Amino acid sequence: MKKILFTFATIFLLTSCSKTTKKTLGLTEDMPDELQVQKVKPLEVPPHFNHATPAAHKHQAKAPSKLSKAEEEVLKEAAAK
Repeated sequence: MKKILFTFATIFLLTSCSKTTKKTLGLTEDMPDELQVQKVKPLEVPPHFNHATPAAHKHQAKAPSKLSKAEEEVLKEAAAK
């Protein structure tokens, strides 16, 4: 009975708190003010950023990876299944 009374008293006290107390305890959410929101500039690519196009990478052949004998055996077994 005491637990129920304590629970109701706690709920009553927390709901009757002022706005600042509720904000401090994290019981309310702060909604952004639509007049205070600022637009952010779009991202820009820096002028010195020289990235290669995908076509430039096509002529580069991939070097075959060196597998150990155990890895080759595992791949052969998997291919046989």
